[in-house]
Amino acid sequence: MTDKFLGAARIFASHYQLVICEDPRYIVSDAENWSDDKIARGYAGASAFRMVRTEAHLNDHWVELVASNSPPDLEKWQRVTCVDFVTVSGNVHVMSVIDDEPSISATVEPGEYAVYFAAQNLGVDQLSLGELKDKGGDELTDEEFALRKDFEWYRLFIVRGRPTQCGRIVDRQSPGDIGTTGNG
Repeated sequence: MTDKFLGAARIFASHYQLVICEDPRYIVSDAENWSDDKIARGYAGASAFRMVRTEAHLNDHWVELVASNSPPDLEKWQRVTCVDFVTVSGNVHVMSVIDDEPSISATVEPGEYAVYFAAQNLGVDQLSLGELKDKGGDELTDEEFALRKDFEWYRLFIVRGRPTQCGRIVDRQSPGDIGTTGNG
């Protein structure tokens, strides 16, 4: 698999969700918004504006965006949620639902994509592990936070073409289950 790094950022997951979109100003209709069925499948929105569920709420997550020519190795991730995504302009933005400006912005070829939200350490937030880097109480810098792979974090693989399956395609109970077969 060949991956091209497109960007990374610390993103605040408000209301248990991260967003990938073509236009950050998109307004989600009631029909596109969350419902019980959409919560169960792990995502909501429209093809140009996808909201994907996280496990830890009101917490920062490290998020990386990579363009890839194939899906991620499912055995290496605790959870993988796949969404269909369309960008007519080629613009791709990753952000929180409450952000005015995207945290990550990139350009890809216009068209249809499968985006795989691959996650590790579900539900592990920075406060439960003591984000404070020392007794002085300072918050970790973005550089320090990026190195902390013991918090819930995400790598988004954007792959050209329509996905064959959308929703949660891997959902393991704990990081220790990685490498086992089945979906949890």
